[in-house]
Amino acid sequence: MRYGVFSDVHGNYEALKAVLEFYRKNDVENFICCGDIVGYGPQPLECAETLRELKSLTAVMGNHDAALVGRLEMRWFNPNASWAIDFARNQLTGQALDFLARLPEKAVKEDFTVVHGSPRKPLTEYLLSESQFYDNTRVFEVSPCFIGHSHMPIYFRESAGGVPTADFMRSMDRVALPAGRVMLNPGSVGQPRDGDPRASCGIYDTGRKLFDHYKVFYDVGATQKRMADLKMPAMLADRLSFGF
Repeated sequence: MRYGVFSDVHGNYEALKAVLEFYRKNDVENFICCGDIVGYGPQPLECAETLRELKSLTAVMGNHDAALVGRLEMRWFNPNASWAIDFARNQLTGQALDFLARLPEKAVKEDFTVVHGSPRKPLTEYLLSESQFYDNTRVFEVSPCFIGHSHMPIYFRESAGGVPTADFMRSMDRVALPAGRVMLNPGSVGQPRDGDPRASCGIYDTGRKLFDHYKVFYDVGATQKRMADLKMPAMLADRLSFGF
């Protein structure tokens, strides 16, 4: 089975539409979302409703989603992020709010595990180092484990002898999943931070044990114009041009 794997949509509907269209053209009909559907971007309602309507979606709660529904304190967020969470809260309808509130912090399926931050701290840990990966291998059983939160396309795996290794992924990179534990972060759909402004995503083939990473062009200017019209914090729009 093939899954479209993505994370950190962050209310960027233009980017989400482009990624879902990319999946449609590649005959991908099953989806994994590693959280943070809202926050930062101008169209949280459209993003939440679009994902709510997907027929085959495994999704978890991100820290921005959790703050919006009252499950994480706002003290964790900087002023721009807090502004965007308050904005999203005022935009969402009852059905969209219910969808976000019902998201689990961890999803364990037959072929994969999904969290936002890490298995040991699903909402808050930014997993970026090999030592963090090693510590987290004790917390999850079903591999691969898909993560988000850092907005960085990166993978971790156990090499021979159980030594952890890690590397960043670029567009069109393919990762062959070994027998040991693996974690993969597809990067961010709505606010990339790897220096590439294109929307980030991946495709996981459970039968072939392969993960392919992709970058997808979207109309950055349309998102930025909408943010300017809504008088959102300028920094949140400006950074979309550069992918940081």
